[in-house]
Amino acid sequence: MTTGGAGNGPLGLVVSGAAARGPYEAGVVAEVMKALPPERPLVLLGTSSGAITVALLAQFAEHGADSGERVADVWQQVHEVYTNPVLTFPRTGAMLAGRALGLPAGRIPSVLDVGPLRAIADARFDAAATDALVGGPRIRSLGVAATVVPPRGAAGRTRLFVAGRQPTGDAMHATDVVEARIETEHVLASAAIPALFPPVRIDTPGAAGWYIDGGVRLNAPLQAAQRFGVSELLVISGHSLVPGRVPDQGATPEPDIDLAAAVSVRAVLTDALGDDVVALRRHNALIRELAPVPLPDGGPHRPIPFRVVAPTDGELACLAAEAYRSRRRGPWDVTWPIERLLAAGGDGSGHDELLSLVFFDPDYATAQIARGREDALEAMAHPASEQWPAAGPP
Repeated sequence: MTTGGAGNGPLGLVVSGAAARGPYEAGVVAEVMKALPPERPLVLLGTSSGAITVALLAQFAEHGADSGERVADVWQQVHEVYTNPVLTFPRTGAMLAGRALGLPAGRIPSVLDVGPLRAIADARFDAAATDALVGGPRIRSLGVAATVVPPRGAAGRTRLFVAGRQPTGDAMHATDVVEARIETEHVLASAAIPALFPPVRIDTPGAAGWYIDGGVRLNAPLQAAQRFGVSELLVISGHSLVPGRVPDQGATPEPDIDLAAAVSVRAVLTDALGDDVVALRRHNALIRELAPVPLPDGGPHRPIPFRVVAPTDGELACLAAEAYRSRRRGPWDVTWPIERLLAAGGDGSGHDELLSLVFFDPDYATAQIARGREDALEAMAHPASEQWPAAGPP
């Protein structure tokens, strides 16, 4: 396994939002940490489930090569992040019906009760221990992205909360960098899936407000990572960044609701990241063209080698479907009510794709972690490149 080709400067580790696909990304991280030199400084940036992963990785930094394994262990044990909807839907449904009829039914912040997720976060994440390690020789910076909900209107902005060394450079579009100690609220806010999970209050001075999932606007802070002086980037995504070409479909059936929704969700979660990777590729090519001979100190403008680790399109959806159908399910299973709602909208690949984002299950987690490990080993077996991998888009 090689980690060569990018020098010994900081490695920027960017982990995208992936909801219930977090175990895949944790499996990648587990193998990556074994491959990296123990003295290699890290800049950790993540969104949503990726924010959970990078926060845990910073917390476990003292464990060196085993730090990623500890992150994978936590994800393996995360099975129930919301209360069984069978218990909460009657009240929520009654409130929705009341509001539809014009009755004073009160505010409805979310469809699901995520008390179990907060309990897991409180038990597993130690903000004080993490803060003591961030800014040191191993973890240079830790950043998590969340979307601030404005008090009026709907034009939200991204806030990247960063502990440790801060980024430099020009301001980013609709993205504010906020220096802060990363607390449980920052991580939960980054993972607050709109409508399903309630908004989270953050009281960081100068950035106090209500926040939802960072993936709404910035599912992978790749451009921000380049402002930390990293010498190499590793991007981990729970979604394929390489959609296949679509042939003439001929007389095919009309897509169902689930498939249309799955295509839309995937576009929100991955298209911007794919564009950022292509932009980085172009940046590297331009720098090589303008300065083919590197400056002695690398210079302020230099190519940034990178790797992208992601599953193939539809791969994790198949794993989710297999795990869900491997045992008898019913109202006692926390995912059953949501799966039934998805089944009402379709029974094909779209159903499985959406299921893979909300299905927190030990068997599914095990399969994802194993697949993530395999993909990480393949990626780390080759030097980081200044171009998109050969299998990527033209």
